[in-house]
Amino acid sequence: MQGPVFSRVTLFERFLTLFTSVRPGEGRSIFVMLAQIFLLLFGYYLIRLVRETLILVEGSPEIRAYSTGAIAVTLIFVLPLYKLLFDYLKNRGNKSAVLRWVGGFFISNLLFFALLVWLEIPIAVPFYIWVGVFNVMVIAQFWAFAADLFNIRTGQRLFAVIMMGAALGAMAGSQVGGRLFSQIGVANLMLLSAALLTCVLFISRYAERVVPEGSRSVTSEPPAEPQANVVAQILGGFRVVARSGYLVRIALFVMLLNLVNTNGGYILVTFLAEYARETVAAGVGTITTGDVISRFWGNYWTWFTALQIVIQLFLVSRIFRWFGVRGAILVLPAVMILNYGLILFVPVFAVVRVMMIIESATSMSMGNTTNHTLYLPVTREEKYVGKTTIDTFMARFGDLLSAALVMLAAQFLGLEVGWMVAINLCLALALFALGNAIGKYHRSEIRHNLENLPPVVSKHLPDVYVPAGQMLVFSIPDQTFMDPDPGDTLSYEAHTAGGAPLASWIRFDRHNQTFTLQPPATGTGSAPVVLTATDFEGLSVQAGFRVDYGAEPVPRFIEPEAGRRDPPAPGPGDDAGTPTGTARPPE
Repeated sequence: MQGPVFSRVTLFERFLTLFTSVRPGEGRSIFVMLAQIFLLLFGYYLIRLVRETLILVEGSPEIRAYSTGAIAVTLIFVLPLYKLLFDYLKNRGNKSAVLRWVGGFFISNLLFFALLVWLEIPIAVPFYIWVGVFNVMVIAQFWAFAADLFNIRTGQRLFAVIMMGAALGAMAGSQVGGRLFSQIGVANLMLLSAALLTCVLFISRYAERVVPEGSRSVTSEPPAEPQANVVAQILGGFRVVARSGYLVRIALFVMLLNLVNTNGGYILVTFLAEYARETVAAGVGTITTGDVISRFWGNYWTWFTALQIVIQLFLVSRIFRWFGVRGAILVLPAVMILNYGLILFVPVFAVVRVMMIIESATSMSMGNTTNHTLYLPVTREEKYVGKTTIDTFMARFGDLLSAALVMLAAQFLGLEVGWMVAINLCLALALFALGNAIGKYHRSEIRHNLENLPPVVSKHLPDVYVPAGQMLVFSIPDQTFMDPDPGDTLSYEAHTAGGAPLASWIRFDRHNQTFTLQPPATGTGSAPVVLTATDFEGLSVQAGFRVDYGAEPVPRFIEPEAGRRDPPAPGPGDDAGTPTGTARPPE
């Protein structure tokens, strides 16, 4: 069982309970992880805006699609090197080593690209490919690191909150990047991004130390399989995925999801390119296509990250609690079906912009949180190597399929963009069916071994007595309620025995688990109180006690298992009260 439940929460932890359940002591680790992902996404969106602007100014939507497909080919050579790095670092004794090494490598690359820009060497296509690799590699390392830090129950509760840092970082990066693009130049944006990523790597070591003991993951890693030859070493990441039916299903889902997403990006930029040409043709002054496109992306990312924050704050955690992983994984495919169905019948740029904002916000909030949560039950090697292989190669293989599809539809068949919308609608329907299959598999295979156990009452609550007209403040004793599931947390409610609200003179602080009693100044009576403890998935247990009040000079208390008895007379200087509280005159 986990440790004492009735510890006090900080003000920040109390604020976080508006969005999810938080255990006392988790606030510092949540804040550090929020800071990391905020800085990481801030830096990424600075260079993402540069990437999107350069590729459309120097190229075209088709070149963008082909460059996206080239990312998958690049990852074929990157993943074997990553597997070698993981095998070298996995026994180093700290969980942030892989994140720091990978991040350091990409920082050096970013400095090199800044030098090329300063030398006025064209970089649009290679930089586009590099940013695609950077995105999937570095962000995958952060979430693998997070899954490695927290146990399953904790991750299911906190990942939705940590994703808020990603939303805020994306919003800040898109806003700052859009304003600084023409003011400080491309090279300085790259240097700023490199500085932010450096901060992420420094914070990661501190993040390891601040996770509370009851929230930490405890991984029993199976012995590594020997790599017999060079081919086996190169294919190590794919072997990790292939030997797990669960990971294979996730890999297929991610590949199909990215195919739909990348097709959606092509649809959006096709409408955007036409809109930019029309705007420049109808405008006055010196406005250029690059100005229109960069301003659009800045506004686009601002709106979708704002919507992402709303979804992340108020929907994600609740959807996980109400519908579980099976329901959560179906949200994004359902939004995609609605999106492309509407665009197919109303192919107007304003509609495309709004619907793609909704899809992007849902993908970044609900979709990403679900994806990261799927890896909580797996081994450490599967969290790093398996997840990185899926989030990099399998995701980018979907990009490669999209590039081939665009080439076939646009170049060889000469089809209009409406055909791509129809294809994406069909793919979204297939994605919904596959997501439903993964949800069933997760519930039957994964959650079967992680069955949620209800909390239990480990200590009985004594009845209390308070003199009429006086005030008694007492705390529920530690370990009164215990939850058998590591990393789970409890929320508390107090009411009468019949379920009605408490009397006005009984106040309960659910955050600090304290009761404040101040009965009427005259008369005697009693009030039954029932305290309910509920875990994250809705299982609960109750414990009751009775509050007696009257004019007797010496308070009394009753232990349920022993019946009513009088306590020893208070000694000199003792206050009249219960063992868990102090009676004092009314204020």
